[in-house]
Amino acid sequence: MRSRIFWAVGGAAALALMVWFVWSSGFAAGEAAEMARNEAQRKLKQHELFQLADRLSDREAELERYRSAQFELSQEMEDAARADPDNARPGIGAAGLRRLERRWRTAH
Repeated sequence: MRSRIFWAVGGAAALALMVWFVWSSGFAAGEAAEMARNEAQRKLKQHELFQLADRLSDREAELERYRSAQFELSQEMEDAARADPDNARPGIGAAGLRRLERRWRTAH
């Protein structure tokens, strides 16, 4: 009788040990696969972020070029207005009218 109980307990322990081993190896494999998937997604997102940062940098440089051109044009117009001999007269003279027309052409 004792021998049967010993074999039954031993068999149950061996079965439990095999189930635990199969479960733990499957769990480890699943965990490794999930970590690999997460790493691949992280690298993809990081690559996308780097591309967006590059595009943003290009747009910022383009915006800076536009701002510089706008400032230079504004300075040219201000200098032309200061150099106008009719500047002290009330109203708009011929040179002032040309400057306004030029400003409207560049704005549109």
